[in-house]
Amino acid sequence: MHSTLAVLVCLLVLATAALAQVPSAALPVSLTGDWQITVGPGTVHLGGRDIVLAQPVPLTVTPPTKVVVTGEAIGDVPVFNPKGNWRKGVYLNCLRAQECSTTGLLIEGSVVVKRDTGEALARGKDFEVDPFWGSVGRLEGGALAAKQKVLVDYAYVPLRVDSIVAMPDKSLKLIEGTPGVGAVPLPALPESAVAVVNLWHHGPAEKLDDTNLYPIDPEAMAPVVAPVAEKLLPRTLAKLRAGQDVKIVAWGDSVTAGGGVGGQKELWYQNQFATALGERFPQAKVQMITAGWGGQSSAGYMAAPRGGDKDFIRDVLEPKPDLIVMEVVNDAYLNGEGLKKQYVGIMQQLQGCGAEVILIAPHFVRPDWMGVPTAKFDQDPRPYVRDLKQFATDNSIALADGSSRWEKLWRQGIPYMSLEANSINHPNGQGMKLFSDALMALFPEQ
Repeated sequence: MHSTLAVLVCLLVLATAALAQVPSAALPVSLTGDWQITVGPGTVHLGGRDIVLAQPVPLTVTPPTKVVVTGEAIGDVPVFNPKGNWRKGVYLNCLRAQECSTTGLLIEGSVVVKRDTGEALARGKDFEVDPFWGSVGRLEGGALAAKQKVLVDYAYVPLRVDSIVAMPDKSLKLIEGTPGVGAVPLPALPESAVAVVNLWHHGPAEKLDDTNLYPIDPEAMAPVVAPVAEKLLPRTLAKLRAGQDVKIVAWGDSVTAGGGVGGQKELWYQNQFATALGERFPQAKVQMITAGWGGQSSAGYMAAPRGGDKDFIRDVLEPKPDLIVMEVVNDAYLNGEGLKKQYVGIMQQLQGCGAEVILIAPHFVRPDWMGVPTAKFDQDPRPYVRDLKQFATDNSIALADGSSRWEKLWRQGIPYMSLEANSINHPNGQGMKLFSDALMALFPEQ
């Protein structure tokens, strides 16, 4: 009996030890001071290896550095427009992202506006500041005239992403990222280092809080595939496999028009998609045609007069494409019956020209524009996305689920706003690649 009990105890000890080595979803991270965190204990499988922390590891985080700007020259200060949303005045240069500015970085009360002679002007009388969007405008009736040069002093705290990495010697190290505005990159890691937690610094702060913490969940790193092309895109797939010419039209709004990556056309999602298709089906010749209109919805593009700069029939239908890929985040105002009515009409037109169709569930935009209080959430809250997916399912239309890939970003340790080049809704090259990946997931491997 005693020997049996000893065996059972031994088995229990071994089982407990084995359970302790089972990789968890993500390493636990806790705040232990204003600028201190503790990682672990725990085990996680990332970068092809098990990272085991038998004891909690404390780390000190360097607070973001305040940047002081002195004497920034502005040659013409527009009238302050309190109803201008993100365009109330002229943007302060160091806060400029693509097209606009990065919000929440300006230190409240730090703005001083002076004539070029050094005479200070009065806020509320001569000028006004939008501290959220970081812009300045003159007030009518004040001492500041149109096209009058001013000098502006201000202070701000830039964005930054840090990484906590497991080093080859099994220690943890904090790697600071490069400060910036708009889209900011993850830090470059030492050779063989594996990131386990990222830290998102998103403006002035007295201390760290949960919004800064992005532990990396290995389950969120798994590739997502949904090869439905055999069923839903059979003609396009057959031509790709046969090594024939395949013509694709990418139809959409500013994202399709390259917003976020500008003239780097190789980074546009549709061009990344065309390149990836060519690599998977090297005998085929893929021709990509772009029909994108910044700031416009699908209804607006379709209603444009014939022969103009934008012409739906000429741009989308008359090329007689094999495949039309449709991305319109500006349709996010649609839902329910309104969405069904609009998209039934769209599909009649697109399929009527003989094309197969892929709808794209769009990327994320600013959290406040999506009606959520945080940048960390697991389900897209927009009715448009929900109903677009249902419409695609009900009508057997291929859907590239870009939205679900953006849902996974925070669990992959990536603050999704760090991928927005304009700090609103234009993905950078990495964000564009998520669309390309979602499109490629529909096609089987050769």
